[in-house]
Amino acid sequence: MKSLISILTIVSLLTINSVVAAPLQGLQSSGKSELSWFLISVYEAQLFTTSGQFVYGQYPQALEIEYYRNITKENLIKATKDQWEEQSIKHPDLDSWLVELEQVFPDVKTEDKLVFSIDEIGNNQFFLNDKPIGTIANKDFSQLFLDIWVSEKTTYPDLRLELIGDK
Repeated sequence: MKSLISILTIVSLLTINSVVAAPLQGLQSSGKSELSWFLISVYEAQLFTTSGQFVYGQYPQALEIEYYRNITKENLIKATKDQWEEQSIKHPDLDSWLVELEQVFPDVKTEDKLVFSIDEIGNNQFFLNDKPIGTIANKDFSQLFLDIWVSEKTTYPDLRLELIGDK
């Protein structure tokens, strides 16, 4: 009996590690786009869903961002806050989420890939270059963070249309 439990534990750990090492596994791209700011390329973003078709609020989904320049975590957090303000997002936990992001976000360097994934029940996970770096334990956060790119209120409507496959 002990050996069966040991084998099941090892299989479980291997399964968990393969999911962690491949945050986009089983997902298909619905679209990708590049963000430029005053003719300066900042990053390329790509949205992934189970079917390759974007449906708002249907999970799992993942957003992969490949950075073209170095950006500090302070600037990533400021950009997140600015985008929520631009979209008039109101949630009682916004400020605490920004504090939590200080523990999750890294400084990103050119060619780093940051992935934000949402599982089938709305839980989220951040990855940097396929390694897990943290989560914000709130399902509202999951959608509101992804909304920076996919909401109809986004400040980057052309980027949104390309990500969701409508352009």
